[in-house]
Amino acid sequence: MKSFLKLSLLISVIALLFSSCGKKNEVGKMIPNDAHFVAQINIKSLGNKLSWNEIKQTNWYKKMYADSSMNDWKRKVLDNPSTTGIDFEDGLIFFVSQNAGTDYFAAEGKLKSAKDFEQFNKNTDPSQAVTKEGNLNTFVLKNNHVVVWNDDHFVYLMNMKTTPTEMLEQHDSTEMQQNQPTDKSAELSSIGKNLFNLKSDSSLAKNDHFGSLMNESGDVHVWQNTEAIIKNSSSLGMLGMLKLDAFTKDNVSTYTINFDNGKIDVDQKTYASKEVTDIVKKYTGNSINSDMIKNIPSQDVDALLAFNFKPEGIVELIKLTGADGMINSYAQQMGFTLDDFSKATNGNYLLAFTDFKFKDSLRRPDFNYLFSAGIADKASLQKILDAVKKTTSQMGKDTAVNYVMNDKTIAFGSSNSFASQYLNGNNNKFDFTDKLSGHPVAFYLDIHKILSEFSTLPSDSDRKALLDQSLKTWNNIISYGGEFNDNAFKFHSEINLINKDSNSLKQLNSYLDQMFTLHEAKKDKSTRRLDSLLVPPPIDTVKVK
Repeated sequence: MKSFLKLSLLISVIALLFSSCGKKNEVGKMIPNDAHFVAQINIKSLGNKLSWNEIKQTNWYKKMYADSSMNDWKRKVLDNPSTTGIDFEDGLIFFVSQNAGTDYFAAEGKLKSAKDFEQFNKNTDPSQAVTKEGNLNTFVLKNNHVVVWNDDHFVYLMNMKTTPTEMLEQHDSTEMQQNQPTDKSAELSSIGKNLFNLKSDSSLAKNDHFGSLMNESGDVHVWQNTEAIIKNSSSLGMLGMLKLDAFTKDNVSTYTINFDNGKIDVDQKTYASKEVTDIVKKYTGNSINSDMIKNIPSQDVDALLAFNFKPEGIVELIKLTGADGMINSYAQQMGFTLDDFSKATNGNYLLAFTDFKFKDSLRRPDFNYLFSAGIADKASLQKILDAVKKTTSQMGKDTAVNYVMNDKTIAFGSSNSFASQYLNGNNNKFDFTDKLSGHPVAFYLDIHKILSEFSTLPSDSDRKALLDQSLKTWNNIISYGGEFNDNAFKFHSEINLINKDSNSLKQLNSYLDQMFTLHEAKKDKSTRRLDSLLVPPPIDTVKVK
């Protein structure tokens, strides 16, 4: 292969179908504890849902396999992934981290045959030699990426400063060679060797949150260390002036993904510092107000976000940043205080978008929007509204920002009549209401309905075919959660498909293959059209008398 990206993509595709993971935190022993992002693939589980033989039936696979320029060793790998020497029964790990200023991407796994693995890598660049140091082997790949392995494990490393263009280009011409990024192979080799000798305290092996993630039953596990990402950010701009340590410290999110029949399930846990956790636990809400959803004056809901929390919590979080004094000073000049902000509403909020469509020949999108909040102290709320009116005249009836209110609720709408209909009350029932109710946070997005509106636009046959295939596949997204237990805030999301009887991984495989086929057909059509334009017109040889 001519680039590390192509090699890693090949391994990734194979891995997504052939590996499994152990549920012990052995997985974390070669991952630095400050890794920014980790993805662990349980491909034994995925392989039970979509086999390699099914992948072989796809058009993209057949086209790749039929490529006459493909080397024999690549074709053998596509036929039988075990020829790589990788033990796909033990799973693969992908992660992003930083070491001494070098941002790198790594792919790790277990070996079944170190000899086959060595030959597999030599095939990518026969001009390179394997260097040995103790029980470790190092091989420099094209584009100065590196692979290090022993008899049991391997790790590929890529310099993250490499641009996407540089990763995809073949780097065969003199100009390409001159424009290659700085050679980081020595640094990457050193990092790889260090990963094999990580102490447990410096790895994720002893991290309880990571261990909890690995014990979750799932097809894919994802770890995001927000604290490490922020620490290594080059600049925070004006945010750097605020005291954000309490928000970034111990801030980690984990995701467990399962491909089930008719849907993709995602379970999220978010961990935060003790200061943030104590505040959010104290002021988190109980459940959203379902009546707010029922009152939406339309059956055509495209998206909504509903949440419940105690507004005093926002003030406490502001105090953590140290910005409360500055904000209070400005607010008082405008005629209200942070205390008014915390007292104005009762913590019930709703944001909704409805009736999306393209309204005229100009294809301009049109929709209704609604934002509502429950009123706790009307006098405090009025102070805030008056302050906002001082900054703009476009707020109130028949202006850019329409709002109406009664003693219990304030509603901002795309029109005064839409907001008024909401306050007058309705009893609309939606399929998603029961799933969303009972949680502090809820989200809904109707992908199918939005795609349906795009399908009404004039389009060529190729675009219509793409949209039709998407309409047959995607339904909606439903998310809910916000509860605190097991030392984390938990959320659950469902990406629902139209077909409820087939596994979502099989459906995604079919969908992507259909997209590929349609894309190839469009390319062929464009090529034929171009060829026809290049053919010279016939010459009339008949002489005019």
